[in-house]
Amino acid sequence: MSKRRNSIRNITRFTYKTASFQGWRLAVCRHHVNFVRYFSDLEYGGEAEALAAALAVREQVYAYLEAYPYEPKRAMELCRRELLPESPSRRLTPRRIRHRDEL
Repeated sequence: MSKRRNSIRNITRFTYKTASFQGWRLAVCRHHVNFVRYFSDLEYGGEAEALAAALAVREQVYAYLEAYPYEPKRAMELCRRELLPESPSRRLTPRRIRHRDEL
């Protein structure tokens, strides 16, 4: 396995010419539990600022994982609650999904 130059653990640069998004992607996975967040250059005022924000959030995620080493699901949920902005879908109440035999 070869090391890529300038790679930063759990952070990937998105710079596609045809895409509307330019920025960094933070993706941390522990025991099949994922935490993903995108950091737009436009939102943070530039490439360096977006990277700095991604690195800061990554350190916070790592701190939660250290605090709950045997409960990655709980650690990631706490990260999502604290670090992700409130979205309209989070305010909706979950509904029960019916199975085919109940229809």
